[in-house]
Amino acid sequence: MIKNFKWFLLIVSVVFLLICCTEKEVALQKEPATSPTEQFVIEDLMNGKGLLRTDLDTQKDVFLSESVGLWLAYLVEKDDQARFDEQVDVLKSYFLSNDFIVWRLDGTKKASVNALIDDLRIIRVLLDASEKWHDSDYEQLGKQIGDNLIQYGMNQELFVDYVDVNSHDKATALTMSYIMPSAFYEMEQHGLLSQQQVQHQLDILQNTPIAEAGFFPKYFDLATKSYVFDEELHMIDQLYTAYHLASMDGDTMPFKNWLVNLLKRDGKLYGRYSAKTNQPTVNFESPAVYAMAARYMLALNEQQLAQQFMEKMTALKDPSSGYIDKHTKSTHSFDNLLPLLAEREVENAYHNK
Repeated sequence: MIKNFKWFLLIVSVVFLLICCTEKEVALQKEPATSPTEQFVIEDLMNGKGLLRTDLDTQKDVFLSESVGLWLAYLVEKDDQARFDEQVDVLKSYFLSNDFIVWRLDGTKKASVNALIDDLRIIRVLLDASEKWHDSDYEQLGKQIGDNLIQYGMNQELFVDYVDVNSHDKATALTMSYIMPSAFYEMEQHGLLSQQQVQHQLDILQNTPIAEAGFFPKYFDLATKSYVFDEELHMIDQLYTAYHLASMDGDTMPFKNWLVNLLKRDGKLYGRYSAKTNQPTVNFESPAVYAMAARYMLALNEQQLAQQFMEKMTALKDPSSGYIDKHTKSTHSFDNLLPLLAEREVENAYHNK
């Protein structure tokens, strides 16, 4: 009787363990690709180690922390924890150096500096994921990277563009588009930054001058305590700055008007413009530019304009794969990952409407 009972308990325990393991496997099962763009990223841009190639030509062995952060951000939006875990492993295995995230891998050679915007995005996404999926490992990693960035990546109490991961020599400039309010709020919520530290960063963005035409300066110079405008305007930088300022309810109306007028005038947005003439300095459109324009309009709750920019973006896409230039057949990870994130955010915004 006792012997039979022991066997019964053993069988029940094994069954229970099998059920638990099965449930965990099901919970962490990879979500199927929901678009040709995502399929293209997984099958063409991602190598066998999970690293995302910068392109499929001259930079196929170059991998960026920017790609890691955008892919992680997309996977959180998509609710794909299995692939998220895989990319976190890639981050830890290849990009971490002395608790910094190096901005670039060239083959196996690591860059010697970080890139603030990529670090902030990854920290924010890790902290978001810890709340979404109730996983303290993500929070621990986000705090580890965040603590180190706060200790070594600040100059005069401001985050700066980069720091050497070994010598800790650091920049004396803060690029406007790198100031990411959502990351600072998350870092404050998780005890990494004080409210005063957060506000100190945000003041630089809130107090930014805007050119008469409507565009933003490129960076804040810590040595001279002044804002510096570029002669050539990179639209990605401009749109990131506008997006971040709009996310904290800052006034971006002059920029919005400038952007919409450019679209009306030319029927498209170009990648770069002259600050003096307001004319394009390149002849190409960029899927990433339209993606950021759509995200910016979402931040303003301008659904129609967001959709208009999304249509411009998808017109540049190969319907059967990703964002590949129709003439040169060239592609870039940024021009696939940022549109992929925009697609998901727009879809989620409509579902939550």
